[in-house]
Amino acid sequence: MQRLAGGDGETDVSRAAASMGLSLTLSSNSITSLEDVMSVNQQIGSRTPFWFQLYLASKLELSIPLIKRAEATGYKALVLTVDTPMLGNRINDRQSPLILPPGLQLANIGKDYGKKSDKPTSNRTLMDARSARHAREIRRAIGDGTIGFLREHSKMKLILKGVMAPEDALLAIEYGADAIIVSNHGGRQLDCAPSTIQALPEIVAAVKGRIPVILDGGVRRGSDVFTAMALGADFVMVGRPALWGLAHNGSEGVETVINILERELSRTMSLSGAVGVHDICRASMRRSVEGRLSKI
Repeated sequence: MQRLAGGDGETDVSRAAASMGLSLTLSSNSITSLEDVMSVNQQIGSRTPFWFQLYLASKLELSIPLIKRAEATGYKALVLTVDTPMLGNRINDRQSPLILPPGLQLANIGKDYGKKSDKPTSNRTLMDARSARHAREIRRAIGDGTIGFLREHSKMKLILKGVMAPEDALLAIEYGADAIIVSNHGGRQLDCAPSTIQALPEIVAAVKGRIPVILDGGVRRGSDVFTAMALGADFVMVGRPALWGLAHNGSEGVETVINILERELSRTMSLSGAVGVHDICRASMRRSVEGRLSKI
C-alpha cells in the first residue's frame, strides 16, 4: 500500500531499486499490480531479481493463480510469510482501522482471492476473537505440506519470512527452504517478541551456512547493516526508511535514502577495519558492543 506514503508508490520504489541494482520484494498487498512493478524493472534493463511476498489463502488452491502470475511475470522467489496465522492485537488498528481512499485498491489479490472490501486486507478481521476458526484454517494451510505444495506449482526459489527461533530455522532447512528471513513483522504481531537482532546470532549458529540468513526489522542506519552482517546475516532488508524517502521525493527520495545508508555502511566499515563486506565479522565489533550483545 505504498501509494499511501506518496508519489507513485510501488512504481517509484521499484524504479529506484532497479536503477540502483537492488532486489525488491513486492507485497501481496500492493496497490500497484505485480505486472506493472516488474515492467519498471524490465524497462530499466536491470538484471537484479525481484521477489514476491505471498500471504497464503486459507484454501491453498486459491493461491495458485497468484503464484502462477508472479512466476510468469519474472519474479525469481516467493517470500512466504509464516508469522501471521492471525493478526496480533494491534491497538492502533482497532482504534483507527485503515481503509483505502476511493480510487485505490489492492491490485494483486482481488483477482485471485475474491472480491475485497475497501479495507486494505481481509485478514484484519482476525483481530476479532470470533475469527479464531479462520485463523485455525490458515494455520493448517501453513502446515508441513505447504512447501511441497508450492514446489509442485512453481519453480521459484522459496524464502520463509518470520523465523525467530533456531528450531524453526532447522525446520525450514529440513523442509527445503532456499533461505529464511529473521523477522518479527515489525514488532506488530507479538509485543513481547525479541528484536530480530537479538534472535539473529542463535539462528545463524544453527543454520551453519547451509542457506542464506536474511534480517529485517529496525534497520535505520548503515551501522545497523554492519551490525547485522557482523552477527552473521548474509543480507539485510530495508522497509520503512524507503517509505520515508518515497514520501519526501518519490523515486529520487528512495534513492537518496539508500545512498545515505550506503555511505554510512562504508564509513562504518572503514572505521572498523573492514576493506570489503566479506571482511565484516564479529571480530570487527568493539568489545563494548560485544559485551552489550552478550547481555541481550
